[in-house]
Amino acid sequence: MMTSRSSQGFTLLELLLVMAMIGILSCIATWGGQHLARGWQLKRAGHQLLEDLKAVQGRAEMSGSMTMSNGTLVMQRTFLVFDPTAHSYLAYRWQDRNGDGVAAAGESEQLWQKELPPGVSFGWAPAVDRRACSNAIGPPTSAISFSSPAYEPCADRPCIKFDQHGFSVMGPGALYLREGEQTLAITGTRPGHFALCEWNGERWQ
Repeated sequence: MMTSRSSQGFTLLELLLVMAMIGILSCIATWGGQHLARGWQLKRAGHQLLEDLKAVQGRAEMSGSMTMSNGTLVMQRTFLVFDPTAHSYLAYRWQDRNGDGVAAAGESEQLWQKELPPGVSFGWAPAVDRRACSNAIGPPTSAISFSSPAYEPCADRPCIKFDQHGFSVMGPGALYLREGEQTLAITGTRPGHFALCEWNGERWQ
């Protein structure tokens, strides 16, 4: 009389298949998590920079065009200065202490400095072939297109000078943020309207 014998445990082949499936799923989960993390870091940087732009603009409006310095009424302005090589941007207050109307050394006070998140830099992915947010044909010409005057606190770095109305004295411009193949952009008009847009691989949205 023959008796059936039940198999116990897993065969070596079954164990290898299970381990292979676990490895594949782990790789997919890791890649997906890194991709999402990269996208989140870039979006965080874009929204933070947009909020900081508006905060500096609001400060310029609240501060007004004139202030008292050593008992004298002097002109004042607020600057946001970008340092592309250091992946950072800085806010300054300028007071025209000598009354000549020109920002000179020693007249600017740094208010704060912020850095972009790790992996995020000023620039754009190679696929970008349209101007920021407008979809005008033609690739960008610079990571930050605001003026770079030689005087302090800009010191040949791209910057935005806000007047007492929150207007950009430097005129309009745009800046690009990149992380890997993903790109965001912020545009600014002379009247001080800022907009954030995202490159979807073919156009800005």
